[in-house]
Amino acid sequence: MSRLGDRLATFGGARPDALALAPGQRQRYLAMGLVLIATAAVSAAAASFALAMALKTPTWVAVIVGLCWGLVILAIDRMLVVGMPRQPRASANLLLAIPRVALALVIGVVVATPLTLQVFEREIAAETEVMVLEAKQAFEEELAADPRYDEIPALTESVAAQRALIADGGRAALAADADYVAAQAATAAAQAAYDEANRVWLAELDGTGGTGIVGDGPITQSKKLDRDGKLAALDAAKAAEADAKAQAEARIEAGSVEAVGQAEQTLAADSAELARLTAARDLEAARYDAAADQSTGMLARLDALWRIGERNSLLGYAHLMIALLFVCIELMPVLTKTLQNLMAPTAYDEVATITDDTIVAAERERAAERLRSARDESAPRLDVAEYRAGLRRESGRRVADAFVAKQEEAELAAVDEWADQRAPFIAARAVREWEQDADGAPIATAPKLG
Repeated sequence: MSRLGDRLATFGGARPDALALAPGQRQRYLAMGLVLIATAAVSAAAASFALAMALKTPTWVAVIVGLCWGLVILAIDRMLVVGMPRQPRASANLLLAIPRVALALVIGVVVATPLTLQVFEREIAAETEVMVLEAKQAFEEELAADPRYDEIPALTESVAAQRALIADGGRAALAADADYVAAQAATAAAQAAYDEANRVWLAELDGTGGTGIVGDGPITQSKKLDRDGKLAALDAAKAAEADAKAQAEARIEAGSVEAVGQAEQTLAADSAELARLTAARDLEAARYDAAADQSTGMLARLDALWRIGERNSLLGYAHLMIALLFVCIELMPVLTKTLQNLMAPTAYDEVATITDDTIVAAERERAAERLRSARDESAPRLDVAEYRAGLRRESGRRVADAFVAKQEEAELAAVDEWADQRAPFIAARAVREWEQDADGAPIATAPKLG
């Protein structure tokens, strides 16, 4: 556990050498390491939720990618913390912290968004369904008003009329024949007159009407005669109606073949056009419906959450607080490090500074010593070089002198050799010359050599 704590403290930005001399700060850096791990875990969860919501990825893929994202955020947060050493001035610490806090704020917003959406998942799901239905209804209204499909209602009515005409075989035109309609009206009037006359006769017969006397008397007989006349008129009207109908059907039968053929041609053309327009409209509607059903990603969820917040101020306030909570969790390491740099130096800071100064001073001393050693070694090296150059010059002179001496020695040896070979001839000539002066005159000069 102690080794684990030391590793977490080191992970939180502590230096082992300085921490060993100031162990009182171990807990602070241990807490910093745990905070870094906690922010990374929150980031991993946020990435997993985001992938599951936006891309509909499998759970195991979302978890693996979320862990990788958490490691990336962990590395970035540790870089932000470790890369903020204490500066001698507060302004320098603030300038050093501003870009890091800004970066941490961006990361915090990115991390907080999926988590906030997950917290309000139920409310967002319900609102998203409402948004999808509203979008579909608005699109249907827009599609109905589209001028490309204005002919659909008229074509629908035309197709229905033509189909009815073909199915009826032209018999529907019978109701529009003037003679037949007039005959039907006359029959209806005769029927009404007969019904009234029959009622009056029956009432007079049973005493419930008329004179109120029961029996088949003269008045009742007269009522009966009137009823019989109306019955004859009704029979005549029905016969006239039958004749009018037969004549109308004959006229209609004559023109029904041509009317049905024309209706069939019109029906084929209208049906094809209606099918084309309807298919195009239905395809467009189906595509929009499919797109609307799939529009439940992160942007749609954010829109739904915003709409809920506009209607319900309490939920909007809760949304804001939860988002700020996750942002603050992500900002915590950088803000904590910034506040530590702005506070008075601790024992750990003093030890770290002294250690750094000692290391720098020692390295400077070593560098100066190496420089002095290099200078001391350079002078003898220069003397040796000059000495070697002198030796080379001296050896050159000696070689030249030796060559001259050898040449002189060779010349003397050649002269001696030549003299040895010339000596007998010289001696013989000297004897001959002496013999020539044998008369007694002394030799005045010695012979010259060579």
